[in-house]
Amino acid sequence: MKFPINKIHRSSIEVGGNIIVDEFWSADTVKIVADVVIENGVTVSIDSGVKVEFQDYYSIDVNGAIIANGEADDLIHFTSEFPEAFMLDYSEYGAWNGIKFNNVSTTNNTSKFEYCIFEYSKSFTEYGGAIQVYGVSDLEITNCIFRNNIADYGGAISFEYHSAPKIYGNLFENNYAFISGSPIYCSYSYPRITNNTIVSNYVLNGETFHETAAIQTYISKPQIANNIIWGNETSFYDPHQLMNCKAFYTIYNDIEFGHDGKGNINEEPLFTGSGAHQYSLEADSPCIESGTYFLPFGYDLPEFDLAGNVRTYNDSIDIGAYEWNGVGIENYEFAIANYRISNYPNPFNPTTTISFSLTTEITENTEIIIYNLKGQKVKNLPITLSGDEGAGIWNGTDNSGQSVSSGIYFYKLGVGDLQQVNKMILLK
Repeated sequence: MKFPINKIHRSSIEVGGNIIVDEFWSADTVKIVADVVIENGVTVSIDSGVKVEFQDYYSIDVNGAIIANGEADDLIHFTSEFPEAFMLDYSEYGAWNGIKFNNVSTTNNTSKFEYCIFEYSKSFTEYGGAIQVYGVSDLEITNCIFRNNIADYGGAISFEYHSAPKIYGNLFENNYAFISGSPIYCSYSYPRITNNTIVSNYVLNGETFHETAAIQTYISKPQIANNIIWGNETSFYDPHQLMNCKAFYTIYNDIEFGHDGKGNINEEPLFTGSGAHQYSLEADSPCIESGTYFLPFGYDLPEFDLAGNVRTYNDSIDIGAYEWNGVGIENYEFAIANYRISNYPNPFNPTTTISFSLTTEITENTEIIIYNLKGQKVKNLPITLSGDEGAGIWNGTDNSGQSVSSGIYFYKLGVGDLQQVNKMILLK
């Protein structure tokens, strides 16, 4: 038996061989210098911000458990030492050999990946470019990014032989399959695939009569809800994003070319296309509040999305990996000078008075608008003006007169092109 190599060199650790006791990786860089086997009964934990860098075509075989908990602004990074050498072929150059779960005993801790990046991994055993799951359900992958991975089946991840892990809130982009399932392949399994954004993945199989899709299944029942599945390309003459996915388990998704199932839509998602999270949603995206908070197969939704924003609001949820959190309500670029604005009481139930005074002239186009936590307009508040002062009373209802739920709200005072925003809390 080989024993783990754990040589600390300031900000790096070298790891390879069999790991037989619990370990915690917290260096800036963990260099994988040989195939790693996490033995049964052993848990390896990885600190946020760690770069797990594979020095050659090595893998991590998990017979115990691996827990990699990053943060939205401090992700864990699984990558190759030489990503510039990575090519879309069967060479090992610039690639690593994935993380593999094979019939792991249920007596182990549940393996978890949260806020991680998986990139530049290849599988030459046919399945699962970055992660291969066989006969395992105690696995949760949440708010991670899969990009530039490749395999024959399941360029990013594969599920086989009665596997049912939770795959939630992830971004799958630019993954490749030589045969089928550019990001995901599923056989004899039942994964819960929820609130992911699956875009711009490619099946490289050039046969026009070979049935293939982004999510390819075989005798499986993946539970697919609240996902954006768009712009994934194949050569199949009859383009689909999903292949052999049952309508009963495919609900409230935005799927290019459409798909049978409750709540599914086929509309351009309208991504922002810029910034650190280019697949976040525009304000007029049809995916906003089009998902379902109540999943028929049971699931506790994580609190935050891939960008670290609050995931749900008012029992509604957006489709995809990103929750739209509003625009423009905290823009202080044109803030009002010499103002006073406040609400009392705060927190409040059932009403609060928002009052303000200005040293500038109050004009007829002065307004107060109430927004929810997502930045969506809730109420245009009637106000009373008297000299350089004004006030409005909010009773916790929206523009249609319906009561809103408890939570954080913003009120924006606008005077011409000037504005100022404050926060208040409604308690019920």
